[in-house]
Amino acid sequence: MESENEKPKISYETLWKSIIRPPRDNYDDDQLGYSYFSFKGREYIRKDYELISSEGYLMKCSFFEPKELDRPRKIMPVVIYLHGNSSSRLEGIKMIKELLKRDINLFVVDFPGCGLSEGEYISLGYHESHDLKILVDFIDKLPGVGYIGLWGRSMGAATTMIYSHKDERIKAICMDSPFADFSLLAKELVLKKIKLPSLLIDGALKIIRITVKNKNGLDIDKLKPIDAAGKTTVPAIFIHANEDELINNTHSEMLINAYKGKDICLKRCDGGHNTKRPHKIIKEVGEFFYKHLVNNYHEIFNNKDMNNYKNTNIIDNSINNNSFDNKIGNDDKKFNNENKINEQNKIENKEKNVLITNEKHSLQKNEKDKNEM
Repeated sequence: MESENEKPKISYETLWKSIIRPPRDNYDDDQLGYSYFSFKGREYIRKDYELISSEGYLMKCSFFEPKELDRPRKIMPVVIYLHGNSSSRLEGIKMIKELLKRDINLFVVDFPGCGLSEGEYISLGYHESHDLKILVDFIDKLPGVGYIGLWGRSMGAATTMIYSHKDERIKAICMDSPFADFSLLAKELVLKKIKLPSLLIDGALKIIRITVKNKNGLDIDKLKPIDAAGKTTVPAIFIHANEDELINNTHSEMLINAYKGKDICLKRCDGGHNTKRPHKIIKEVGEFFYKHLVNNYHEIFNNKDMNNYKNTNIIDNSINNNSFDNKIGNDDKKFNNENKINEQNKIENKEKNVLITNEKHSLQKNEKDKNEM
């Protein structure tokens, strides 16, 4: 029998695969749910897309929004959910109720190497941050899209941290279980799992680094979301489990200490890395996105004096404030009437851009197929 201090033997292949080739979350299309469904008295539609990643792989995506006649407003915000390293877009669909009931649409994706998307390896935020730009560019061209938020978990949280400061279209972010520095995390994990003296750990990690770089171009020593934290000002909410066995919650603390923005908070919860988050916290994330993607958007476009807006206090409980919702509804009608022609032109232009984008992606895919034959 092994002693409590004795660690199991783990092969070298298992170590590098745990970084860039963890178990894939395979599922059937029908697990995405119905293409048309009802929720809170509204009819919704799920639209599936195929986009080309930064490395040329097909990415499977889904977009959930109300049918045209059930849209509360022409312009609505979107949250992009970014899943963990061994997960898929099914993870994001679990969060859909807290967003839809707050008039926020949801976009989910299978990153390359995950779910039903093409690709063999992941990169824990490196290539995924480039893929995220492709997603944001595509979503921004869709008709009726307002502010954009990011909700990432684990690998998706690191991707969010790396990318968000580069794009002013991102107005709010949520990061669940992010890591601050992958070199530090790798050393922590190897110390936990492999039976080696601590002096040999650095040597083992150097060999793993070479293998990973040769496989997918990722230099794990340069994967440091904490470097981006010092450049990011967008409002942020962090979530971290107290007993997280994979990414210690000190990583979130490091990111928060380095964070440039002032509107930031950390929500702690019981459980481990993959433990289901309490409904209370998911609700708070929904309210956070409502405040920054819905309230702030309409404050800007309904307030003629932008300087006054900057000094306005946003009411945190406005989600239950009927008078505020009535004001937004009346102002929406006025805003839409005054800008009917411009809004129609905007929608038509976006639809043309979507058609051009889809044709471009189809040509890229056909060209890729020809090259592989």
